[in-house]
Amino acid sequence: MNSWILKVKYYLNKFIEVGVLLLAASVLAEIIFGPDVAFFGSQVTKNLVALLNTLGDQGIAALIVVFAVIFTYRKLLK
Repeated sequence: MNSWILKVKYYLNKFIEVGVLLLAASVLAEIIFGPDVAFFGSQVTKNLVALLNTLGDQGIAALIVVFAVIFTYRKLLK
């Protein structure tokens, strides 16, 4: 049972890592090629800014989410 949980954890970590890398690549592609990048969708940075603004309106909940994202990101870097 323990090995099964470790496998699930491993695959979830890899899935999150791929998601973070795709997000970074889409933001970079939008900065380089403009807002109409064909295969990443339209205006990724606009959506990220809207998300951060929404989180900012929520107050302490936004702070908790930001810390959770930072914690997850730091674990991926190890």
